[in-house]
Amino acid sequence: MSEPSDAWAARLEEQLAEKSDKEEVEGFVRDLYESAQRDLDTQRAQAEFEREE
Repeated sequence: MSEPSDAWAARLEEQLAEKSDKEEVEGFVRDLYESAQRDLDTQRAQAEFEREE
């Protein structure tokens, strides 16, 4: 399986190649932020679970 960052890098390259408009770029950034936040939330939940065991 490839790194999650590979998918984001490919998506960004696509956005740049298409001369995306401001709304598309903002959508990309929002999606990236939300994905990173979900990953952090998962890591925090796992750490909390491990501390409680």
